[in-house]
Parts: sequence; C-alpha cells; structure tokens
Amino acid sequence: MRKRAPLFALGAVLLPLLGLAAPAAAEEEKKAAEHEPEDAKPALPSKKNVVFADLGLHVIGLGFQRTVAPHVAVAVSGGLYDPWTVTEKVGDIRGWMIRARPYFYATEEAPRGLWISPFIQGGSVHGTQNGVEKSGGTGALGASIGYALLLGNIVHLSLGLGGQLHFAKLEGSAAPPSFYTAGLHLDATLGFAF
Repeated sequence: MRKRAPLFALGAVLLPLLGLAAPAAAEEEKKAAEHEPEDAKPALPSKKNVVFADLGLHVIGLGFQRTVAPHVAVAVSGGLYDPWTVTEKVGDIRGWMIRARPYFYATEEAPRGLWISPFIQGGSVHGTQNGVEKSGGTGALGASIGYALLLGNIVHLSLGLGGQLHFAKLEGSAAPPSFYTAGLHLDATLGFAF
C-alpha cells in the first residue's frame, strides 16, 4: 500500500497541471492561426457599392446594390419592361418597372460568390386590347440563385436563374394581352464596384 501512496500523490499533482496546460495549448494554437502571414491569402479590398445594367429576361434597366453586412447586399433597379416570352408578340404589353431585392452571399463576402435572392417588382404598362390602347399595372414576386464575379476587383458580373409569379393587367379586362402566370426568371447584370 505504501508504494502506491506516492503514485497517487504524484497523480493528484500532475492531473490538474495537465488539465490547465491543455486549454493553454489550445489558446496558443488559436492565436497562431489568427496571426497567419499576410501573404497566405491576399485579402481583396471590400467593395460596398455596385452600379449595374440590369439585362434580365424581360427588363433593360439600371440599378444600385449596397453591401449592408459581410454576406448581405440590397439592390434596387428600374427600367423598361416587355414580357415578350409571355405575350403573343413582342411589344403587346410594354412599360416600366422597379425591383427591390436582398442578396444573400453564401460562399464569399458580398458582392461576390454564390448568392440567393428573393425579389418583388411593380410597375406600369400599356398595350392594345381589342383595338383600344389601354394602360394598367404589372407586378412580380420571385427568387433566383446565381453567382457574381468581381473581375479586376472592379467589374461586377452576375448571372442567376430562378422562378417568378408575374402579371400584367390592362384596365378593365384580364383578356390577352393581360396575363397572370408562373415563369422563368433570368438575372444578368454587368456593372462597376466601388
């Protein structure tokens, strides 16, 4: 029994010291990882703003995107609207639209990388129905997923694909060229980041 007593005493002293040493070693490893050499991965300066041309499926417009958090940006765009894939011929219904949307960037900090973006859109249209020129309203609700590149850390190129519920209704009637439908949504923007 006496031979085991010094072993127990030694264990009673060493075990607490080992327990204190393990967290200290982990803390040193964490600090070393935080202070990696600058040349390990050069960080590109963060761009907060993008001015872009909106060249989507039914629109041609201009827009502005602002980064509001490391992986979140918000954008607003407006321009010409012609739902040529939905109506019988190009120009049956034309008008203008305004679109608002957040972008959630999953793989990199905004404004680059894989993104997902819901959107809402509204505007005004005009068209000819039964030989009579009429005006009306348009709207859309949808979402898309895409990828944005920042070429040379200044040229912003973004492409995406998704779906939308959209409508255009000329006053007084839901007959063609008015429509309400689900359809494809294509995002294509080209702009400058600053």
